[in-house]
Amino acid sequence: MANIKSEQIRSDLSLELNYDQHLSVSNMIKVLENLLGKENCFIERFNNKKLFCYKHDNIKDVMVLASITYMGGNGQHPIFKKRMQLKNWYKDVVNHYNQEPNTNVRFIGVYHYQNNIVFVEAVKDSYMSKKMNSSAAHIYTNDLFQAMKEGIFVREDKNKNKIVAIKYIKFKDYLKGVLKSSNEDLLSIFQEFNSKFEFGNWLKASSVIPEMHNAGWNKWKEAEWPGWFLEYRFDSFLKNNNLEDKILYVGSSLKKEGDLDFDLWFDSDKFYGDLKASDITKKEAPGNDQTNFLECINKYDKFWYVIYEHNTIKDSDENNYEATRFRTNYIKNNNEWPVNKEWDELSYHKRMKNSVQFIKMYIIELNRINFRIALNDFNQGRQPSGDFRKPKFKIRKNNIENFIIFKEEFIEISNEED
Repeated sequence: MANIKSEQIRSDLSLELNYDQHLSVSNMIKVLENLLGKENCFIERFNNKKLFCYKHDNIKDVMVLASITYMGGNGQHPIFKKRMQLKNWYKDVVNHYNQEPNTNVRFIGVYHYQNNIVFVEAVKDSYMSKKMNSSAAHIYTNDLFQAMKEGIFVREDKNKNKIVAIKYIKFKDYLKGVLKSSNEDLLSIFQEFNSKFEFGNWLKASSVIPEMHNAGWNKWKEAEWPGWFLEYRFDSFLKNNNLEDKILYVGSSLKKEGDLDFDLWFDSDKFYGDLKASDITKKEAPGNDQTNFLECINKYDKFWYVIYEHNTIKDSDENNYEATRFRTNYIKNNNEWPVNKEWDELSYHKRMKNSVQFIKMYIIELNRINFRIALNDFNQGRQPSGDFRKPKFKIRKNNIENFIIFKEEFIEISNEED
């Protein structure tokens, strides 16, 4: 038993802090026999270790079983972080059964709390190149939550290890290969967009602003151009690929009464999301209006933040405010400078970005249980008129690993412009 309490998830999807209630290997075997049918299950031994085997469709699944428990210690690990210990002899099992046809070895973790059971497969491929003397597959509370809610949840960790969490009653379908993630279609859209996006290239304000203007993007004049460029490109991608029946960009459209102020509407699953471009060095990213967000969570119980992170070259004195001057003059030369605003070539020069290089993206899923852990209050300050701005949330990047449902990282080409 872990020496401190950690997050545990009940069968009703609620959380509480309590000690682990892990099962012995013998009890794991009984659970699997009841689920899969005792007539299809048997035990084989390998160097005095019990291996659970399940025969189906002319295939034999050999399962090395382990408990999923809290990381332990005296509080140095987050309470949402659990592990499945991977012993060095697991590799010997894989190598042994490699010689047997139609046989597949699986590393299966079993989470148990108050009769709630979730299975997790640490897909063996990436682990086989490691020593595994003290290796562990890290599992988050959110992995278990997503599996219970959706049936299956697939995540790749920062070391490219694949983790698959499966709801108890869906485990048989998973082993038979007929269980599909409900998010798979939506996530594939982001994968396709990412494959065509400008990852790794330095993007200059002086080229991006005219591109948005020439395309008729109504936010082309905005000073925070990296985020608007991301939204422009994603909106164009959805339109050009006829994907608006699945994801609709609603960020810059005219809102009807009752509409919530977010960028994305996932029409197939009926929930909102928001696109964010964020400097990779920042520990936080601005979120959304608190009233809007709380209304959204209460109504739809699901929200995606889609965050694209970039390296940044500021428009500092070294650049003689090149991007600032370009933007203001481009607006003026296109007769778009506000009539009632005094001309200022260096408008917004203190915060203007000269160039950005997008290098990674991830999607976090928030719900009414977890959003307060991922979000903090964001002090907006006052309007130019002196009135207080509406309170917003901010996204704490150092605490979102538990909520990431999809992530792609891209090689950083250079810290300098070409």
